[in-house]
Amino acid sequence: MSGRDQLVIGQDSVTAWQPPPERQWLAGHVIRPPVLEWHAGSLRSARLLGCDEAAARALPGVASVVRRGNFLGIAAATAQQAAQAAGALRARWQAPPKAVDPGAPLTRRLLAAHGDTTQAMAHATGRSAQGYQWPLSGLQPAGCTAVADWRDGALRVWLPSRNPGALRTELAALLGVGEDRITLVCWQAMDGDNDRAGEDAQYAHHAAADAALLAQAAGGTVRVRVEAHELGATQAQVNTHIESAWTVDGEIAAYAVNAAVDARGSAAVMAAPPLALWLTGTPAPVVEIDLDASGASDESRGDAILPPYRFASLSVTQAGAPGLPRAAGTPAQTARAYVFAHESHVDEVAAASAQDPVALRLRHLDDARGAGLVRRVAAQANWQPRGERTQANQNVRRGRGFAYASTIEAGEANAGQPVQSWSAWVAEVEVDASTGEVSVTGVTLGHDSDAGEQGAGNAPALQQEAARAAQQLIAGGSFDSWPGTAAPALPARHDAGLPALAAAPLPQVRIAGALGAATTTLGTSAAATLPAAPAVANAIFDATGVRLREPPFSGERIRLALAAQGRADGTNQRGAARKRNWLLAGATAAVGLFATAMPWRAPIAPVVPPEAGFYSAATIERGRLVAAAGDCAVCHTAPNGVRNAGGLALDTPFGTIYSTNITPDVETGIGNWSYAAFERAMRQGIHRDGRHLYPAFPYTAFAKVSDGDLQALYAYLMAAEPVRAKAPETALAFPYNLRPLMAGWNLLFHRAKPFEANPARSAQWNRGAYLAEGLGHCSACHSPRNALGAERGGRLYLGGGEAEGWEAPALGKLSHAPVPWTEQSLFEYLRTGYAPHHGAAAGPMAPVVEELALLPEDDVRAIAHYVASFGETGPDAAAASAQAMLLEQRSADAARALGGPAARLYQNACAVCHQGDQGIRQFGIKPSLALNTNLHGDKPDNLISVLLDGIPTPAASELGYMPAFGESLDDRQLTQLVHYLRARFAPDKPAWENVDDTLARLRAAPSH
Repeated sequence: MSGRDQLVIGQDSVTAWQPPPERQWLAGHVIRPPVLEWHAGSLRSARLLGCDEAAARALPGVASVVRRGNFLGIAAATAQQAAQAAGALRARWQAPPKAVDPGAPLTRRLLAAHGDTTQAMAHATGRSAQGYQWPLSGLQPAGCTAVADWRDGALRVWLPSRNPGALRTELAALLGVGEDRITLVCWQAMDGDNDRAGEDAQYAHHAAADAALLAQAAGGTVRVRVEAHELGATQAQVNTHIESAWTVDGEIAAYAVNAAVDARGSAAVMAAPPLALWLTGTPAPVVEIDLDASGASDESRGDAILPPYRFASLSVTQAGAPGLPRAAGTPAQTARAYVFAHESHVDEVAAASAQDPVALRLRHLDDARGAGLVRRVAAQANWQPRGERTQANQNVRRGRGFAYASTIEAGEANAGQPVQSWSAWVAEVEVDASTGEVSVTGVTLGHDSDAGEQGAGNAPALQQEAARAAQQLIAGGSFDSWPGTAAPALPARHDAGLPALAAAPLPQVRIAGALGAATTTLGTSAAATLPAAPAVANAIFDATGVRLREPPFSGERIRLALAAQGRADGTNQRGAARKRNWLLAGATAAVGLFATAMPWRAPIAPVVPPEAGFYSAATIERGRLVAAAGDCAVCHTAPNGVRNAGGLALDTPFGTIYSTNITPDVETGIGNWSYAAFERAMRQGIHRDGRHLYPAFPYTAFAKVSDGDLQALYAYLMAAEPVRAKAPETALAFPYNLRPLMAGWNLLFHRAKPFEANPARSAQWNRGAYLAEGLGHCSACHSPRNALGAERGGRLYLGGGEAEGWEAPALGKLSHAPVPWTEQSLFEYLRTGYAPHHGAAAGPMAPVVEELALLPEDDVRAIAHYVASFGETGPDAAAASAQAMLLEQRSADAARALGGPAARLYQNACAVCHQGDQGIRQFGIKPSLALNTNLHGDKPDNLISVLLDGIPTPAASELGYMPAFGESLDDRQLTQLVHYLRARFAPDKPAWENVDDTLARLRAAPSH
């Protein structure tokens, strides 16, 4: 950090610029009361009855446990250790009495009026009335991170806020020290602004207080992040309704604005003293400011609620809830809400009255400085009136949108006096018509300010801010949304642990500052990005005709709107046929069932592959993540073969099936497959030529995948490099070679139904279910199958199966794991390929983990959360560690009773990598065999396979490889070693039978 980036409040200005190195930070974890609600500016929360502090303190890495009143927190060496200690606390709470909601009515205040809007509306040629919504808590999940350091009786806090207000006084009261002992280092972020991805400064004082309490107890440096939902905050939003009317020549004659803030719970959280003061019972030392009846101060409102244009008649009213303790929202947030509403509505008027949106703005813009900026930005972007641009590609639709803002900033220039700022944007987007995926490909912007040359020279910073502001708008979605990881990183102090942006490439940003505008500055204030949302929304409309009046602008919303457009276009042709649709419903269902069971299916005609650039970059990137989640390359890539070119031999009880080439090669791959053919294969298991596919290809799971994800996957595969590679023909023995018999199998065991969310479960559980049951097809390997090869469900779901000659262990209540799986251990295993209490991924699971590493962390956590729900409630961290120690001791006891050649084999070949007392780590981690699930299973297959073939390519390089012993040890030695390992590391289990036969079978099988 540099002094230019910071605002230091306190006397310790010499030493406070830099926090200690991050490796010295402790991770803070605060256990929130299960009931935390705000009513009329006051907090009501559950009361802490007790907890097991001793159990938490006994865990490794725990530096401090803080319990004061209803505040309970942990500081530990790592976030994982802090979370484990939090679970060990086993906090007990008593619910508070119910509160009575006063239900105070909204009040309205007239902010501006001239002319007679009612009369103008009555005599207008055209009218428009629309509502716009803006979430106050940000487009990404709101939260904030702070770092506190306590040493020598003094506190230093680093937090993202330029206006910490009374925080020093509040922290002094909380810690019981003088205010002069506290220094605040505020890095550059507008108060309440969300431009720093995920850092919502309105929660900074809550994070700072938590970190301060834990740092004082630990005597060191603690990092804490709080999320808005932890604080009892609701999803607040600004609702703006605008009605306008225009004359025959297109002039806007009347403009009426009615704005309201729905933010009771969030407003209280934003405004209240730090939550730690409430929970510890520390009296707040600061008296809250008084507000007018609207519940919003003049500073928080600014002038953004007023349109920047001249209209013949105008009316602006604002509604608010009396009694809110402080402004609902912040200057930057509310300004964004109002600019989004005004600029979207003016664009709607331009479209409805067949006018150019830039020309319409200039027609009503009396501000010469603002008008000059509008003209410069339009010229720099080579703006063309709507309707004069053509679409070269009807699938990828391109559009441009304009937006302008003029507002008052509470700046630091000009002796702290407010300054006026002007900004204008032209945003360029690409929208994939088949999937709705949108990417912002370019931005041209200009920013002018009364601050003079204060911000000059910050063009790179402004470009980065603009790129992030545009990209955040297209995040969000539902079960088939894919937050990504491709956004360039900000400095570590800003993005550590924060949510990732969307995966599409960041747009190119051009600064309109080279056209002779001497007063144009390049500051990075919030005002520069105010037009981002309406510019992107207007560009989406220009490209597709879809008008979005609330962010974020997700691909799913656009796809549904485009589909609705298509249905509306065909309404007149359908006419009376729509009245008969209900009569056809039963017949359609019957036809669908019959089609599934048809032994012969009609081929789908080949198509010419789409040309390069047919699909947008955003859709292709989404498809890449879908392919990773579906493990496509794992099955469609032969050993040492080209990715997705097929040829992998899949051993089944019915014979060997070879995977096919799914690159876009026309002759040997799927290059001439239409999307209809691809979708039929994925959902129904039917080849393009009409053949039935074998269920070794898990179409029974892929049928659950959403339309958007399937379309994105098709785009990704078609955009890849074609590879000419003909896979071996699958030739099963009679009667399994009769593919028409698969029609009967489908009739019995396949239901081509999309995934349906369970409303009784959480969003995380449903996301995990969608990924695990659909794309991930976990049950295809981890569930047993019946005599006809169909998965067995019910209580046997995820009860264990087979894959490529390996046993896929049970994941639920039937698991053989000596230490039960927990959600956290499942996440660690899926994310890294190793869980300390279970072992490392090997065999077919290793490449699956490699693919999962490409997914966002939240998706892997969702899978772990879903799978864990099928097991027994796992032990907490302390109990699991204790259980592991008992297993290790039992193994050591068993070793003393074992000896002979097998024991010497183990010492020579295995101990150096698997025994903790055998020196330092030489080949990566040292997995404990006493905790290995394979050694506690019913069959020796996995152990024998890994002894024969080793683990030459582990899921992650830091795990270390395992050498193969198939050539260096003969069958007698391997058999002895297998029996020894079972007797030593699973002494409570019976000896395996038929080890010789299993070894012979696996030696003869091809390695994968």
